[in-house]
Amino acid sequence: MTSARHDERTPAPEPRPGARGRRVPQVTATLFLVTGAVTAAQFAFPGVLAALRRDPGALASGEWWRALSPLLVQSPAWQALVTVPAVMALGIPAERIFGAKGVLALYLAPAAIGEGLGYVWQPHGAGNSVAVLGLAGGLVSWLFLEAQEQGWPKPLLDRVRVWGAAVLAAAVADNAFRDIHGLPALAGAVIGAGLLLRRRRGASGV
Repeated sequence: MTSARHDERTPAPEPRPGARGRRVPQVTATLFLVTGAVTAAQFAFPGVLAALRRDPGALASGEWWRALSPLLVQSPAWQALVTVPAVMALGIPAERIFGAKGVLALYLAPAAIGEGLGYVWQPHGAGNSVAVLGLAGGLVSWLFLEAQEQGWPKPLLDRVRVWGAAVLAAAVADNAFRDIHGLPALAGAVIGAGLLLRRRRGASGV
C-alpha cells in the first residue's frame, strides 16, 4: 500500500485559461524592440536618420535597404511618441487574432505600399506609421467580421464599429490628398479580411 502510494505521480497542473493570451506575442515584441532601439539611436546619433530615411537618389545609387529602413526611424521626431508605442498597442491584439505570420503580413505588406508611395509623393521622410496603419486596418476587418462572436455588448460593438468605419473612410479620403497613409490602412483591411475568411473556410472544411 505504501509503495503503491510512493509510485503515484502527482499530475502536472493544467495551465490556467488565458495564461498564454497574457504573454506579449513574440513577433510584436521583436518589431517594437527593433523599431524602438533604432529610433532611440537616431536621437543619440543624427547620422542614423540620414542613413535610413527615404532618399530617392541614395536608393537609386544602390542603397537598397532604404526601401524599408525608413520604418525604423522617425521624421519628424515627435511622431515616435505615437508610432512606436502603437506597435505594441495594435500589434498585441493583432497577433493574438491573426497569429505571427498574419501580423507580419499586416505590418510589412502595407508598409511596403506606404514606402513606395512615399518615394513618389513624399520622397524625403521616415516613420513606421504606414506599418501600424496596416495593423489598424486588419483590426477593423476583425471588428466587422468576427468581433460579434466574442460576446461584446451590441451597443458597445456598434460604437466601436463606427470608429472603425471612420478609419476606412479617412483612408479613402487620404488618397485624394496624395497622403501615403490611406492605401496602407486599406491594404491592412483587405489582408485582414482575407486571413479571417480563409480561416473561416478552413474551419468549415470548405
